[in-house]
Amino acid sequence: MSQKSFADHMARWVSVFFDSSILSLIIFPLLGWTAAGWPGVAWAMLAFLILTGVPLAYILIGMKKGWVSDLELSRREERPRFIAVSVSSDLLALGILWWGGAPRLVWALAAVYAALGVTMFTISNFWKISLHMVTVGGFATLLIFVFGPAAWWTLLSWPLVAWARLRRKKHTPAQLLAGALLGALITGAVLGVALLRK
Repeated sequence: MSQKSFADHMARWVSVFFDSSILSLIIFPLLGWTAAGWPGVAWAMLAFLILTGVPLAYILIGMKKGWVSDLELSRREERPRFIAVSVSSDLLALGILWWGGAPRLVWALAAVYAALGVTMFTISNFWKISLHMVTVGGFATLLIFVFGPAAWWTLLSWPLVAWARLRRKKHTPAQLLAGALLGALITGAVLGVALLRK
């Protein structure tokens, strides 16, 4: 394998691993356990199924039916409808978690998804902001918020994912930087309101 093809291969797998669906499968149960042990894990996995499962099902069905080109939603015009589906699943999860008495941290995670979804829906109507960078920006901020300085290493995901998305020619540097910053700022703001307010 040539050096170029190895780099392309690595960029593809970085993009796959740092997709929100994959990272959520790791982060949701971790936060659920932190919030309330095994009951928290159960709530977190319910949230995962709604927040991630519904949008993923939309993409898979869309690929089969032809209205979605690929898992990465490479065409900007595919994104608004996908994000609208995501926001709907976010609101559904928020309602179920609230009325069911889920741990506050798990509910706050769903609130972050909803806030990011509305923001990305608005932006994606006119600009192809990087959803991968929104993901790593948001998750790094979330983990630092919950675990403190021990989670600062998660910021290393920013340059790694930015390199992969540039290597695959999916985004411009401005789209990548905007995604990371918006993911971090919105996540921090929502968590501040949801978890710190008495």
